[in-house]
Amino acid sequence: MPTLLVLAPFCDEHMTAIAEAAGPGWTIERHWPADMSSTKAMCSGRYDLSDDELVAALVRADAVIGEPALPLLRRAADEGSRLRLVQATWAGTDRYTRGDVAFPAGASLCSAVGGFGQLISQYVLAQVLGLMQNLPAYRDQQCRASWDDLGAVGSLDGARVLVFGAGNIGGWVARRLRGFDCTVTGVCRDTSRPREGFDRLVTLDEAEGELASADVVVGALPNTEVTAGWMGGRRLRLMKPGAVLVNVGRGTFVDADALAEVLAEGAIRGAALDVTAPEPLPADHPLWREPRCFITPHVSGGSFGRNRQTEDAICRICCDNLRALRTGAPLRNLVPASAFEVAPR
Repeated sequence: MPTLLVLAPFCDEHMTAIAEAAGPGWTIERHWPADMSSTKAMCSGRYDLSDDELVAALVRADAVIGEPALPLLRRAADEGSRLRLVQATWAGTDRYTRGDVAFPAGASLCSAVGGFGQLISQYVLAQVLGLMQNLPAYRDQQCRASWDDLGAVGSLDGARVLVFGAGNIGGWVARRLRGFDCTVTGVCRDTSRPREGFDRLVTLDEAEGELASADVVVGALPNTEVTAGWMGGRRLRLMKPGAVLVNVGRGTFVDADALAEVLAEGAIRGAALDVTAPEPLPADHPLWREPRCFITPHVSGGSFGRNRQTEDAICRICCDNLRALRTGAPLRNLVPASAFEVAPR
C-alpha cells in the first residue's frame, strides 16, 4: 500500500483534497513543523519527530509533501527509500539543487511555482509606492510626534521598471503595473518567448545596461551560481538617483553590505527587502538602522497560516502532481536534472 508523507500544515479541507487526489489505497502519514511561530521557523526543516524517526518515515513513503532536509532524504535513500516524488511547498528548491549532497535519483522534485505570484506582486507594489511616497519615513516621524514635510515624492506613472525574473512572480508584478502605464522590462534566460505584461525582455548579461534608466528595480530570481551576488556595489551604483529597489526572490541576489553603503550615500531613493543573505541579517548590520531600507522577514508570499489564497494555490499544485503520479501524466513544476549541482544518485 503506497504511503504519502505530509510535512506541511495544511488545513483539514486541503487534506481532504490531497487524499482524494492521491486516490484510494494510499496511507497518509502527517507530521507538523516543530515550530509554527514564524515563516523562518516553519522553514527550518524540523518537525514533531526526531531526525531518525523522520528518516524512517521517509523510507516508508512513496511521496512526500514538504521540505525535509536533504541529508535526511539522502539517508533515507541509502536505507532503501522508495520515494517517487518530493513535492515542495516553496517556489524555490535551491536547498535541494545546490550543495554537495546528492538528491535521491529515484525521486522527482517539484516546486510550488505558481502559488505565490499574486500576493508577492501586491507586496512589491506596496513597497514601491511606499518608498516613492516617503511612507516609511513618515511612519518613523509619527513615532516622534513630528509634523514635517519630508520633501519630493516619486511616481509610478510612466515609470521604467526592470524586473529580474519573468516567471510567475515577475509576470504578476508586470501585470499589476499596467494600470500605471509603466514600461516593464523583464530579465530572463529565454527572451524569444513573449511573456504577458512585459514590454521588453533581456538576458541577465544585457540587464546591466538597463539599470541606469530604471526608476524601479525588482529582484524575483532564484538562487543560482549565476545570480548570487549579482547586484553588488558596482551595479547598485549604476542605478539612477531616485530609483527604488525591491527584492522578493532570494536574498543572495543583493549584496547587503554593498546596499548599506549605497543607501548611506543617498545614491538611490530606497530599498525594500523581504529576503536577505543571511536570514535574518546579523543584529549589528547597518541595514537594520538604515532609514532608507524597509525589511520584512520573508513573508511576502503569505504561505501557511498567513493567506488562504496562497494556501489554496499550493494545495492545487500538490493535488495536480499527486494525480499525475497516479495516472502517469507529466508532473507540474518538475525540476530538471540539469538544475542540480551534484548529479542525483
